[in-house]
Amino acid sequence: MVIRPDMDCDLPSGINGGSQQDVSKIAGRYTDDLKNASMVINSYLRRGEFIVFDLTRLEDDPLAIRLRFDTPLNLQKEIGARQKRKEKSASANK
Repeated sequence: MVIRPDMDCDLPSGINGGSQQDVSKIAGRYTDDLKNASMVINSYLRRGEFIVFDLTRLEDDPLAIRLRFDTPLNLQKEIGARQKRKEKSASANK
């Protein structure tokens, strides 16, 4: 499934008309933190990127989720980095 930005709304959509629920089901194969995974996915889509979920690969395969067609996207690592930025920002605002 390829997730690309939909210029008409903030929600991701698939080339074959995938819904946000479809994306959540698929992302759930790779993480339990769907909220933060959604935020990571949406951040890339807002930048005009697209994400490939290769359902033919095992969940632990680095190429199972890709940014564009050739760059592995590690959702867990991206979620961790997002949380660290959020914590850093919160501590800077105190």
